[in-house]
Amino acid sequence: MRTWFFKLLMLLALALPTTARAADPSPELRQRTAELLQVLRGEEAPEKLFAPAFLAEIPAERMKAIAAQLSGSYGRPAGITLMDAKSGLSAVLVVDYPKATARVELVLDPAAPHLVTSLLISAIEAKAQSAEALVPAFRALPGRISLSAAPLDDEPPHRLVAVNPEQALAIGSDFKLFILAELVREVRDGRRKWSDVVPLTAHSLPSGILQNWPKGAPITLHSLASLMISQSDNTAADALLALVGREKVEAQVSGLILRPDPRNRPFLSTREAFLLKASEPALLEAWKAADEKGRRAILRTLAGDVDRLDLTRFNANPIAIDSVEWFASADDLLRTLDWIRRNGDKTALDILAINPGLPAAAGNFAYLGYKGGSESGVLAMAFLARRKDGSWAGAAAIWNDPAAPVAEARLAALMAPLLTFLR
Repeated sequence: MRTWFFKLLMLLALALPTTARAADPSPELRQRTAELLQVLRGEEAPEKLFAPAFLAEIPAERMKAIAAQLSGSYGRPAGITLMDAKSGLSAVLVVDYPKATARVELVLDPAAPHLVTSLLISAIEAKAQSAEALVPAFRALPGRISLSAAPLDDEPPHRLVAVNPEQALAIGSDFKLFILAELVREVRDGRRKWSDVVPLTAHSLPSGILQNWPKGAPITLHSLASLMISQSDNTAADALLALVGREKVEAQVSGLILRPDPRNRPFLSTREAFLLKASEPALLEAWKAADEKGRRAILRTLAGDVDRLDLTRFNANPIAIDSVEWFASADDLLRTLDWIRRNGDKTALDILAINPGLPAAAGNFAYLGYKGGSESGVLAMAFLARRKDGSWAGAAAIWNDPAAPVAEARLAALMAPLLTFLR
């Protein structure tokens, strides 16, 4: 590439501020992200997207040349596979090209009309020619990784690619798949219906929206499950866990996980996990030292208002991800998704597909379901796919680093090409 292109990356890197993660991108950020894709495709003028101060440093014609050079090297960009919002006006994006993925960091002007003031193309990774060729990049992730991708119609599944596929790691909100599995079982057995209405009894903390709803609000099981999976709504997960019962979910976990992990008992609600991680240090140490009986006793006395917790602690270094979490391997997540597929109905599959995780990959399949999970130091991505020939496959990756936060865009940039090999 030309020298000026690398100078552009260095200039923009210096201009990019560090931003905190936010729950949701603003409408303006979504709009500018869509416009960025159009600029990269040569379909939109850079003047519509970039602020005058930016264009004074990097003129529009140069931006057009960069876009054309990227397309010439890697093909016409297919879409944005990930938007990881750091605030309402900044995000890390993964742009999917036919021959590569590009990690892009984007910042908007806080003042209307919220044009782009900073852009960094921080990494371009050529796509592998085979699933096996991706393995070194997965292994290079700092910390620990569990990865498995396999067709799901074989018994037992024949792995397409794997890295520590049976190693149990913290899975973040992917634990919600186990709650969904128990709800699927009860619907299948005729004990509940998706249309059943229950009152909202308790609040947790974000992610999600139900923490802002009034207690007692009537809501269907379908809505609770949909929010739990598509938006990773913690209050919805806690409501369903309380409804079906902790012991039944623990039984599901024992049946679905190949090597049951004692750290999953008792199976925590999100509210309990927040309180254990962010309350008094002595409480956390007591939890770590206790056996299952002792941990259950601690939960019976656990009290406190989660709204008073200092949430900024969860944006810093990982907190107790080896002890206060939910634990499974990549193989376990695939087994759970496959169980839901085999035992659930169309409604269950529809719920898993509301948020496909990597939207640009969805068009490669007849169906793509997804559940992701994250907190500082923890990231999990699990996909259930039906190929266009009708056969089924799945891919799951879990990345833990007890010492530092992990980057969602980095794992997504590996999972996107891996999914292409499942087609």
